[in-house]
Amino acid sequence: MSKNRELITEHKEKWFDFINYVPHNGQKKLHFPSKDWRFCVAVCGRRWGKSVSASVEAQVVLSQSNKRVWCVAPTYDGSEKIFREIWHKMVVEKSMPTTRASYKDQYIEFEWGSVVEGKSADKPDSLVGEGLDLLILDEAAKIKKKTWEMYLRPTLSDRKGSALFITTPQGFNWVYDLYLLGQKDEMWHSFNSPSHENNYAYPDGNRDSDLLEAKRNLAKEVYDQEYGAKFTSFAGRVYPFDRNLDMGHFPYDPGLPTFCSIDFGFRQPAALWFQTYREEGLWHIRIIDEIIHETDIKTDDFANRIKSRNYKYVTYYGDPAGGQAQGQTGLGDIEIFKRHGIVVKTIRDKVSRKIEAGVSHVRGFIENAEGKRFLHVHNECHGIAEDLENYRYPEPKEGFPLKPDPVKDGYHDHGCDALRYFFINRFPIKNREVRIIQR
Repeated sequence: MSKNRELITEHKEKWFDFINYVPHNGQKKLHFPSKDWRFCVAVCGRRWGKSVSASVEAQVVLSQSNKRVWCVAPTYDGSEKIFREIWHKMVVEKSMPTTRASYKDQYIEFEWGSVVEGKSADKPDSLVGEGLDLLILDEAAKIKKKTWEMYLRPTLSDRKGSALFITTPQGFNWVYDLYLLGQKDEMWHSFNSPSHENNYAYPDGNRDSDLLEAKRNLAKEVYDQEYGAKFTSFAGRVYPFDRNLDMGHFPYDPGLPTFCSIDFGFRQPAALWFQTYREEGLWHIRIIDEIIHETDIKTDDFANRIKSRNYKYVTYYGDPAGGQAQGQTGLGDIEIFKRHGIVVKTIRDKVSRKIEAGVSHVRGFIENAEGKRFLHVHNECHGIAEDLENYRYPEPKEGFPLKPDPVKDGYHDHGCDALRYFFINRFPIKNREVRIIQR
């Protein structure tokens, strides 16, 4: 342990004794981390005690001379949660002297020069100010990435201040990227802590009756996110893709057959590269490469970019609609690709062209009824991973039947379409009994 960290730890312990604060096991991960950090991403479950622990971190800083602290939340009402804890402990309970203090304005200036303010992220213009020693972003996953990068990050530069992101996860958004930084960057630290680590709220741990009830009656993805503090995707998702189970190091293997599947379209085309192999008599599929989430690519340019990958191809697959003629050239995408030496095969039977049937077919490869998984995504293919997580069904309306086809949002559907074209062509569903998995 560094000398500086020893001093900080000693000061914290004295402050905790002074305010009679005893952190639970989850909060100890924040207060007494395994490494020095300047930026910390604390991913916590509901009723974990985020506001209390963040306020205590703020108090430790504010108890020193001439420090500046901001507590920022998605709304002004939200920032009050942490500010209220600071106010109650330092102003009300401990009667620490102030030169200016307003609960309404969420502002305290202590006699020794330290200042704390509550701020709202939905008013970015209010986030321009003096340099900070500590910035707390409460429910950070609900704050826009732009707000952090353009307005909040610069406030830490002058004083080389620290930032604490404390949040319940909300899908694989920008906070997940910061969480990954905490696993590898020396200035960043990150951890997960599920709700049950708060033994004050859940004395029976993960066997607490309240948690067991929630687990019985919430969708798994919702429970894992809200109580398990896990990065997951939204309820109502189409595919049971799981980054922890389905992503890894799966680079190109020249000894395996290679396939490319294509979703045409100028605005946002998509291409995925696959390799297949058999293990214990069962097919396994790897996604090894992608062109995805790029916009305004002309068909000729798209074809050239696909050819430039220089993989040893077996077959190209694509959207049957690619045969339709374009207004400008009079040629369909498939014909344009053919002129570049790429022959795109499509399957056109009635069953295979039904999105509902194709989705059900793909789902069985990601996870079958026995829980076995056959789709493996290379850890550099972030685009298709994001699409698989966010491809979802429309919200059901009360009194109306569920719609069987996923939402076409113009962003996450293209990669998933390319994925589906591969499976229905390489592993045809024609002449098989088509079973639709009900939602």
